[in-house]
Amino acid sequence: MSKRHKYLNYTTPWGVSLSGVARGGLSSFLIHESGYQAKLEDWNHEGVDSPFWRLYHNPKPGCHLRFQGREIPLGPDEFVLIPANTIFDCCGPVPACHFWLHFTVNHLAGTVAEAPVILPVSPLLQSLVRAVIETHQQPAGAARDQRVHHQSAALLHAIFAEWDAPEPKTMPERLLEVLSLIQKAPHADLSNPFLAERAGMGVERFIRSFREHTGLTPAAYVLSARLRLAGEALALSEKTIDQIAVENGFPNRHYLTRMFTRQFGCGPAEFRARQHRRRGC
Repeated sequence: MSKRHKYLNYTTPWGVSLSGVARGGLSSFLIHESGYQAKLEDWNHEGVDSPFWRLYHNPKPGCHLRFQGREIPLGPDEFVLIPANTIFDCCGPVPACHFWLHFTVNHLAGTVAEAPVILPVSPLLQSLVRAVIETHQQPAGAARDQRVHHQSAALLHAIFAEWDAPEPKTMPERLLEVLSLIQKAPHADLSNPFLAERAGMGVERFIRSFREHTGLTPAAYVLSARLRLAGEALALSEKTIDQIAVENGFPNRHYLTRMFTRQFGCGPAEFRARQHRRRGC
């Protein structure tokens, strides 16, 4: 009979422990869409605003983005990484040869400026984007889509490895668990007393520690997370606004509408309509 060996350690003395980076940093992606079109006609969209991130790369030049009056070229020598809630214009004076990724970054701590980031094309990035574009051109099917997903994830990890991203703050394990709970269960009772109890702290100490490490009060962070998740649901699902409100911790659609309008400048219905009009941008 063969022996069963128990090996319970997640790390060894010889490797680099990455669990803290994975939980607290910019390292986990939910990819919503990977796309490539060799010739997109009329690639002109004003005021694009989305609750998810985008990665753009154009193998052929000619198109650009406009951000706060500045033109950002799209071409074979650069990638453009666009954080969530960044407002910009897509400008296509010529048909766009365009590769894009739409995704959510599960960053639990730290903030990123709402502005496009330009990254030069390295040999590694060039090989990865070329591979996923070639896969896009293969016959459609489950195997093709799975390959596209893995190649797109590899490209994103390489992009974030080459980007000089803001370094996430070191955060106590108990606060990381609270942030994870907020992300996973926005519909739950996320009051200060409840969260403080989950963190094993008194309420006043919890609020002080939370603000020190995130820059926001717990209530402001919870509201921001709920609005971001509601925005994703509006853009990426066909759920009713009433469903989205309840599932993300709002008492009703009227309260969601009021908070959403204050944050994004328009109501949920108008926001969803804008997203549906801009499919493929």
